[in-house]
Amino acid sequence: DWSSDVCSSDLLGTEAGMWFYTHQTMQSAADGAAFSAAVARSQGNTGGFRNDATAVASRYGFANGSGGTLVTVNQPPLSGPNMTDSNAVEVIIRQAQQRLFSSVLASGPMTISARAVASATAARTACILGLDPTAANTVQILNNAVLPDPGCGVASNSTSPNGFVISNNASTSAPVSSSGGLVIDINAHLLGSPNLSNAPPIPDPYAAADAGNPPACTAQNGAGTNNGTRTLRPDVYVGGVGYAHFCGGLDFNNNFVVNLEPGVYFIDTRLQIRNNAVLNGTGVTLVINGNYAIDLNNNAIINLTAPTSGPTSGLIFFGSRTGIPTVQQTFSNNTIFNLTGAVYFPNQIINFENNGTMAPTGGCTQVVGRQVRLSNNVNIRANCNGTGTTAMNFAGGAALIE
Repeated sequence: DWSSDVCSSDLLGTEAGMWFYTHQTMQSAADGAAFSAAVARSQGNTGGFRNDATAVASRYGFANGSGGTLVTVNQPPLSGPNMTDSNAVEVIIRQAQQRLFSSVLASGPMTISARAVASATAARTACILGLDPTAANTVQILNNAVLPDPGCGVASNSTSPNGFVISNNASTSAPVSSSGGLVIDINAHLLGSPNLSNAPPIPDPYAAADAGNPPACTAQNGAGTNNGTRTLRPDVYVGGVGYAHFCGGLDFNNNFVVNLEPGVYFIDTRLQIRNNAVLNGTGVTLVINGNYAIDLNNNAIINLTAPTSGPTSGLIFFGSRTGIPTVQQTFSNNTIFNLTGAVYFPNQIINFENNGTMAPTGGCTQVVGRQVRLSNNVNIRANCNGTGTTAMNFAGGAALIE
């Protein structure tokens, strides 16, 4: 009967369409489950990533062990081209289907399956961190600023859509993490990976650092000019750490050379190193004890290495946590900054600009401020193992690869 054949064909087509729809949904479930598991692994969850995968599959309607559903999670994959990738996670979903109209043609079981593989990328390390939780432009990289070191990641804790901005031929070769949005403008380039938006904030790495209270004012002379040389040193020692307090600040210029012995130096009123003056020190922390803006420029040379242990481990510049937030700490004007350690102004704005260069190849510089702005040919590198600094890690990412 012709009409009977048409009816049977339509019914079989309807059943095939149902299977096709189920497979599409299942493939989405497998993709989401694999991606979620890979992200979990990138964040260090090496024990629970399988649970993440099965939970995602369940949200799509494919609960493992229910209704003939089997969700298998393999790490690394047991088939395909990525079997040797230890960061890869394979998710396979299978579900038996009840035959309806097709039972007149076949009596064997009908199983639909879907497979996906995602690979995790490891957690990344930042060398630039803007701490403000809401401000626009918390991190800006502008005007030919270049971050060529793939280990020098950049992070903004701001949830603003403009929390991270890169513009005007600037580029970074390392990953970027923003708790808000990423703005890429005017021939700028993010060359690293992953570049994350809406990411979790990075905790302040030096929130527990405490320089203590300054000692009495020193009698040492904190000013000099015109080709002189001077060595400054701690006045008192507490627990093996030396301290000095320059109540009149430090002011050196015109080729003057200053050598700092290891210790923590509280500097009131001013810190001015200008006009080819040189500041040297190993195992040194400069505590900016006030709300003034430092003045390091005009071809000065700053050669400073932070302590590798003690209460200010890893810190070269230590700004007040209660400082006036609009104060801008600027490193600029062809000054050479050979800094091994962290520039830390948690409640102020840090500017590196106008050909200020930092840390030669293989060096270590971290920049942590309420806001951070890099511009005009600034170049920063970071290789901070063994320097006493605190790592600033943010989550890696994941990508579907099969």
